[in-house]
Amino acid sequence: MTDTARANRAGRRGARPTPTDDRLLQPRFLHPRFWGVWLQLGLLRGVVALPQGARMAVGAAIGEIAWHLARERRQLALRNLELSFPELSSERRQTIARENFRLMGIGVVETAMGWWLPMERIAELFEVHGQEHLEAARDSGRGVLLLTCHMLGLELSGARVRQVTPFKALYREDRNPLVATLIRRNRRRRIEDVISNQDMRGMIRALKAGDIIWYAPDENIAPRRGGIFAPFFGIQAATTPATARLAERTGCIVLPYYPQRMAGGRYRLVFEAPLEDFPSGDLDADTARINRLIERWIRQQPEQYFWVRKRFKSRPEGEPPRY
Repeated sequence: MTDTARANRAGRRGARPTPTDDRLLQPRFLHPRFWGVWLQLGLLRGVVALPQGARMAVGAAIGEIAWHLARERRQLALRNLELSFPELSSERRQTIARENFRLMGIGVVETAMGWWLPMERIAELFEVHGQEHLEAARDSGRGVLLLTCHMLGLELSGARVRQVTPFKALYREDRNPLVATLIRRNRRRRIEDVISNQDMRGMIRALKAGDIIWYAPDENIAPRRGGIFAPFFGIQAATTPATARLAERTGCIVLPYYPQRMAGGRYRLVFEAPLEDFPSGDLDADTARINRLIERWIRQQPEQYFWVRKRFKSRPEGEPPRY
């Protein structure tokens, strides 16, 4: 399939309108199948009201429980770490995986903090590095693709980014309609707007209009959906080439950033300099460059990455499955 055909196909997929009904008090959400979500929602609201140390302790307990109960997820994280860090001992990978689960539990609480903690209290928890790069990109008049990856705590860090600059975020519609509505509603309270990750036309329009879009391309995108294979931790990984395509079609700035957890329940946002000579005109090389960038961030803090996805699910023709 040619690049033009892929772009046209992506545009057709993006023809679906973004859902706009963010009301939580809809009659359908009173059905008993949603009662569990409402219960969890109420508990999380209560946890947000606790001091930061207590919030972190509750989150860590959630992660520890998940480590023992979520067997398939635990095995998936260990397999991903085995594929990505073959040079580490199995004991070391086990330690990273268990810490990863602890931090995922904290991430559940951090999501609630990103939705409901007062913005001034969120600001107190963060230090920001490289903010001048973001401000210069924002003031350039060009669109900005705020490039990141699925580090844990993105919801909370997104709320902090919003304090620095307005931006729009891509989102994937959750299968549970109440959860999907909850996510859209609370993200729209804290950021400028959301765009479906299938809405390529909407992304292009926003970038051409000079908007800033939050974007995380580190997912398995099968070739039938337009993905191409590029190295990631030394393994050919099916990766979206959309970063380069969007930059080529809109002339936007690609600005990398990532969040970090620090000791004592504090956080850091790191904005790096915009990518130079990007796109280069070589789609394979540009996609591999994005993967190398994300890999560098993960190697700095492997326990803080979201390892419970099948990142290496799609395989080149003739290659056996990795899972």
